[in-house]
Amino acid sequence: MQMNKLIIKTALITICTLVIASGAVFSLWLVCSPQTMASSCEKTGNYALAVTCADLRYKYTKNVYDLARSADDAILSGRDNLISDRGEKLLSHEKFEEVCKTLDASSADNGLGFGYKAYICGHVSASQYRLGNTDKAVQTALYGGEKAFPKLVIEICSARDKTSAQAVLAALEKLEQTDETSALSELLKKI
Repeated sequence: MQMNKLIIKTALITICTLVIASGAVFSLWLVCSPQTMASSCEKTGNYALAVTCADLRYKYTKNVYDLARSADDAILSGRDNLISDRGEKLLSHEKFEEVCKTLDASSADNGLGFGYKAYICGHVSASQYRLGNTDKAVQTALYGGEKAFPKLVIEICSARDKTSAQAVLAALEKLEQTDETSALSELLKKI
């Protein structure tokens, strides 16, 4: 009986020591090298943790591209509070336009069919709408231009939100009228 207690006690101490050691290694990895931790999280699909890592890297470097990575990971996480928070920080950054130009130039065919600015603004505006701030969502989409509106329009149509549809229709009228803005307006009018 005494021997069994000793074995169990030793096993528990060993397990606790391993857990503490693993936690220490994880914490050191996160603090010392958040960019590699973010990459690991992205590879495993844990974008919510990748946001935290990229955000920590941004706090260390103040490099706008680290903030852009944080915003991109937030979008991939699908969490509206992260998308809105990191996206708004990126949109208000003094070097946001520079990031857009650099990223658009570095990938002539980004697979999006539109630029980085519209990509970020579209996702942030849809997130702001889902969080209940239609006015902010409309302003963000306007900032991104006509290519930023489809995500917001899809959200409004899905919710069948007539009040928000009217706000977006008014915003679309401020833009140059193209086939795309006309198509979006027609969708909103059907709500």
